[in-house]
Amino acid sequence: MAGKRKDSNGILLNKGERQMPDGRYRYRYTDNQGGQHDVYSWTLRPEDKAPDGRKPGMSLREQEKQIQKDLLDGVKSWEGSITLNTLILEYFERQKPYWADSTWNGYKCAYKKHIKPSIGRKKAVNITSDDISRFYDSLIHDESEPLKTGSIAQINRIIKPSLQLAVRKRIIRNNPALGCYGELTRKNPESRPEQRHALETKQLNELLNHVAEVSPQYYNLFYVMAWTGCRINEAAALTWYDIDFQKEVIHVRRSLQYQPDEDGKLIHKLKAPKTEKGFRDIPMLADVKQILRLMQGNQKIVAFREPDNLTLDDLSVFVFKNSRGHLLTTYSVNAILQRVVASYNREHEEKLPDVSSHTLRHTFCCWLCEHVEGQNSADDLKYIQKIMGHSDISTTLNIYSECRKANSSTKDEALKRIAAQS
Repeated sequence: MAGKRKDSNGILLNKGERQMPDGRYRYRYTDNQGGQHDVYSWTLRPEDKAPDGRKPGMSLREQEKQIQKDLLDGVKSWEGSITLNTLILEYFERQKPYWADSTWNGYKCAYKKHIKPSIGRKKAVNITSDDISRFYDSLIHDESEPLKTGSIAQINRIIKPSLQLAVRKRIIRNNPALGCYGELTRKNPESRPEQRHALETKQLNELLNHVAEVSPQYYNLFYVMAWTGCRINEAAALTWYDIDFQKEVIHVRRSLQYQPDEDGKLIHKLKAPKTEKGFRDIPMLADVKQILRLMQGNQKIVAFREPDNLTLDDLSVFVFKNSRGHLLTTYSVNAILQRVVASYNREHEEKLPDVSSHTLRHTFCCWLCEHVEGQNSADDLKYIQKIMGHSDISTTLNIYSECRKANSSTKDEALKRIAAQS
């Protein structure tokens, strides 16, 4: 055994192993590309006890076994210094060209606020499923600002694909984020976002009537939104070029976004609709046509030629503006709706539910589902999808199914009558 190296306890050291002057053990190895790397531990074998005052961890030889397995499988464990933050930034760089500005800004804000200062600092190789589950739990039970599972879903859509990128780069063997969000929703069913419900006809009328009383300058906006199904960003972007009184259609061709520029200053931007389905023509109902005609007369709009490149310079071409004559924002419109509902509920015993701009869109979609009666249900669905601008027919189908549930008892009775006659 002459020439064999031993540690301070007389234990033989294998090739690549060494005990440092401070008592730590080091293992030096060469990766598949010829690079050299070191790992350290205060213990040599699993059964060894760490010195007093030293934090116990994986022994050196346990690490060696994992390293050899990774080398055989092509997993680049030596790149373990890469943090989750680094992976997320690379994922963002890859995906940003395919995201709408609103999606990109939402992800960026969620990352900076919740991920970057906490779990984002951890090394990818050290992140476990328990780490991610604890992180999600901390967000949902935060006393100062608890998040709903819907908000955590957005965070999960950042973390999960970023760690999957590490799997593809063979930095880690498996994605620790898999299943963590599903586990969270099962454990916290009370935190799931409430299912959206359309307003009943009476509720919609009460809401619009109260708007006319307390915020009359916004009545036309909310009425048109309620009876066209426009998204708020689409309604805010409507110009008089988009209103075709002769054909009785409203052309949806733009979206008005209020987002930070490169310097972080919030500005309005005209964008194309989020998807190709967003480009559409909406039938102009008689009441909507009447309101728009009156607005056109009051604004003294005359026929003019649409420019090749529409800009935000001429505010007069935009149909809807706020009380100060400025362009609208999603936040301000939803804030006005919340104030109107709060005012109504203070004055009435029968309360209105929480209402947002999307509630009006959802209500219009349900109205379409209840009143579009063709010879073919599939054609009905496609027609509704076209008017609403749903990119996925499943969205239309889900709303259609929800709205038709109310008619289930009538259908049951019809089936019973048919069965009785046969």
